[in-house]
Parts: sequence; C-alpha cells; structure tokens
Amino acid sequence: MVSETNGLIELHQLHQQLREVLDKLERGPKQIKARQQVVAQKQAELEAQRERLKKLKLAADQSALQLKTNESKIQQLRGKLNTASSNKEFDIIRSQIEADTMANSVLEDEILDLLEKVDQAKVEVGKLEGEVATAKSEENRVAGEVASAEAGLRSRASELEGAIAQAEVTLPADIKVPYRRLVQAHGSGAFSEVEGNICSSCYVQVPPQMLVELRRGNILFCKTCGRIMYIRPQK
Repeated sequence: MVSETNGLIELHQLHQQLREVLDKLERGPKQIKARQQVVAQKQAELEAQRERLKKLKLAADQSALQLKTNESKIQQLRGKLNTASSNKEFDIIRSQIEADTMANSVLEDEILDLLEKVDQAKVEVGKLEGEVATAKSEENRVAGEVASAEAGLRSRASELEGAIAQAEVTLPADIKVPYRRLVQAHGSGAFSEVEGNICSSCYVQVPPQMLVELRRGNILFCKTCGRIMYIRPQK
C-alpha cells in the first residue's frame, strides 16, 4: 500500500512540474503582448507629441506672418502721415499706427512664447523617440528569449506527459476514472497532501478513520473538496 502512496506522490509531483512548464509556455506570449502594448502606448504618445509640435510650429508661423503683415501696414501708414490733408486725418493715422504697434508688441510676446513651446515640444519628441526605441528593443529581447526557450519547454512538457502516462498505469482500476476527471478539472490541484489531519486543498479536518486508512496507504477522496488525498510516508 505504501507503493500506491508513493505512486500518488510521484504523480502529484509530475503534474506540478508539468503545470510549471505549461505556465511558462503560456506566460511567454503574454510577456510579448505586454511589451507590444508598451510599444504601442509609447508610439501613440510620440505621435500625439509630434502632432502638438506640428500645430505649435504652424501657430508660430502664422503669428510671424501676421506680424510681418502688420509691420508692412504700419510702414504704409507712416508714409500716409506725410500726405495727410488735415490735422484730423493726421491724428487718425497716428492713432492707428500706435494701436498697430501695440498689437505687434503683444504679437511678438505670443511668438516668443510659441517658439519656447516649440523648443520644449522638440525635446519631448526626442525623449519619446528614445523611449519608443527602448520599448521596441525590450520587446525584441523578450520575444527572442521566449522563442529560444519554447522548444526546450515543449520538449520538457512532452517528457513529463510521457512520465505521467507511465505513472498512471500503477493506479488501481477503480481510481482511474475519477482521477482523470479530477485532473481534467484541476490539473495538479487534483491531489491534496494531508498535513497533520488537515486537507491542504480545502483546509478541512480529515476524520480519524480516514486518517487511519490513508496511513495504511489506501487511496481516498476528500469528502469536502473531492481531491485525491495522500499522507507522505514517515522517513
């Protein structure tokens, strides 16, 4: 009967090892996807910043053009001062020159502010370009590691599946059907080692009579969670 208990322990360990390998195989694509999402996010931030830079440059260019147009208009008005036909017309033209000059002063301040923002945006674009390059490099690194490990992990999974199939041969015939059902539902969680007098899967106390049977090496199912229970033989 001890051999049956040892067989359960071996099966449990094999299923746990297989679960670890399968988890690594499943984790690989998830890691790559996570890196791809980082790249996509950084790329989106970069494109948004490039668009902002483009709009700032356009606004600065438009303001500069407006300033140039206003300066030309002021020059024309100054020329008209000399040809004013009356003091009233002279005062009107002079007032217009003063107003346009003030407006240009405000416009110059706006242009300086826009140019400063353009410079800041250029710095931010450069920073984001570096972050995108780093994110892509990291994605390639993770993808390479996952690809290089995949063949070995699949080989190990196949090896463990073969070892599990061999170990299952030793199971009593009346145990095989519920065993397979439990493994299909819970994988390596189909088994539960009894620690002291507690089922390690549901943490419910195992009745004394069942403990006696388990110590004899009998295969029993937990009445609470249904897992296959075993007690590790004392060394």
